[in-house]
Amino acid sequence: MTSATENLKTLFRRGHLRQTGVSCLFGAVVLLLSGMMLLGANVSKLRDSYTRVQRSNAVLLQLAEVDAKLVGVEMTVRGFALTDDPAFLKYQKYEREHTTAAMDKLATLIGTDASRASSFRLLKSLVAKRLALYAYLSRLGPGHAHDVAIAIRDPAKRNNMLNARTLMAHLRDDEMKLLAERQDAAAGQAAYSYKLAFGIVVLAFILSALGFAFMFYGRGRVE
Repeated sequence: MTSATENLKTLFRRGHLRQTGVSCLFGAVVLLLSGMMLLGANVSKLRDSYTRVQRSNAVLLQLAEVDAKLVGVEMTVRGFALTDDPAFLKYQKYEREHTTAAMDKLATLIGTDASRASSFRLLKSLVAKRLALYAYLSRLGPGHAHDVAIAIRDPAKRNNMLNARTLMAHLRDDEMKLLAERQDAAAGQAAYSYKLAFGIVVLAFILSALGFAFMFYGRGRVE
């Protein structure tokens, strides 16, 4: 028993507790640095997730814009045909430009997506045909309300617009699913990052407390 006690005192004299304390403090520093690197990686992933969410929102916005502007162009064509007021042609130019701009933004957002590239190309073709029809009807000039009505009510041309809207609805539904998945992924990544940060701080605090305690206790027993 005496021998064991003497050996323990010898360990204390040699400063093993202080060394253990230093090791704990070093471990806490390493843990914090590692944690910062892991958190940095997770923040990058989180930023990525939110970027994808924003992209989906942008796609939905542009799809709604194309749909609304196509209706706007048709209304200006009808207005010009009914009133022969050239002011409608100015409104039509505005609506056409915004339709084209929205399609260009869609091309940037989803035009390179292999899974939806064919759908987008078809949509682009249908929209172009519809805009070409409106341009043709506007060039007829005043006094052609009857011709405009016949062209707009033509089943084949109406199907063109119906197909475009159906395709936009499919693209919108697909994007809504992607958006939900991306929002869930972003929320999960945020929760994981929070838990990781909390765990690292707690462990670092425990190691730091142990380190200071060992150093203080060991200092009092070093001769």
